[in-house]
Amino acid sequence: MAGTRKTAVAVVLAAVALTATACNDSGGDGKNAAPAAPTTAAAAPTSAAPSSATSSAASTPTKVSPASFLEQVTQKTGAAKSAKIDEVIAIGQITMKGKGAVSWADGLQGNITMDLSDSPLGKVLAPVTGGTSAPYRYTKDSMYMRLGGDAVQALGGRHWLHYSKADMAKASGGSTDQLKSADPVQGVRTLIATGKVTEVGQETVNGKPATHYTGELSADDIAGATGTGLSQEQLDQVKENLTTAGITSETIDVWVDSDKLVVKRTEQADTKVGAMKATVTYSDYGTPVTTTAPDPSDTVELSELAALDKGATG
Repeated sequence: MAGTRKTAVAVVLAAVALTATACNDSGGDGKNAAPAAPTTAAAAPTSAAPSSATSSAASTPTKVSPASFLEQVTQKTGAAKSAKIDEVIAIGQITMKGKGAVSWADGLQGNITMDLSDSPLGKVLAPVTGGTSAPYRYTKDSMYMRLGGDAVQALGGRHWLHYSKADMAKASGGSTDQLKSADPVQGVRTLIATGKVTEVGQETVNGKPATHYTGELSADDIAGATGTGLSQEQLDQVKENLTTAGITSETIDVWVDSDKLVVKRTEQADTKVGAMKATVTYSDYGTPVTTTAPDPSDTVELSELAALDKGATG
């Protein structure tokens, strides 16, 4: 029985290490750690007064710069406070699909079910969750992964694995922001931070018209982003995350609807573990999101899991 428990615990450790790293690599190594939007873009005028009193001039709005418009988008999207998400994250040979809802009203929180049935990692995850998908709960300072199958028995009937901020940082090489891959406000701020936003044009997303914006972010862009209202610590962390992931530059695309809400976002880059592409679509802005931490009696810490693996004998 001890041997069985040791095997189950070892499988849990291997799977959570892989899934935690994959989730963080999907957007945490520089992409998710994007700082607040540069204040220089916000300083640009959002409209221009007509030079004459003619009715035609007064009725024709002056087109603002893409960066200035996206500043308005961050305000409108931020005020919505929550949304449903549908994401697909591909890194090398790993593909993950997520569905759920996130809220940014009081820190970033959410409930997301990750599906790895189209990835080799799904087979590793199955003994841990009882299938190829797993529910995740994200609170302001923690992440919880739902366990199932042999793992629950091996861990005394407990159902949730707890990642603290320190655990997430260790798994991801320093970044604790993996949920921010789903944050539409942060996604737009990342695009603004490139300093070179381009409007691509009108396209259709989920059957509705949307305006497409694109930009490319590099460590040099962040290093040169002085005078933006960002602290030096924030700038240094973003640059470090990009370098750690082996990313020289990443392409960021955002689609915005007529209500100035983000309806889709993609991030693409070459990383140390292969090509990465993350696509997130958003709907039902303002949807209720209630995320609570599981009861402590039903959770297990990563440190305890490692101790069980080390202490169990055949």
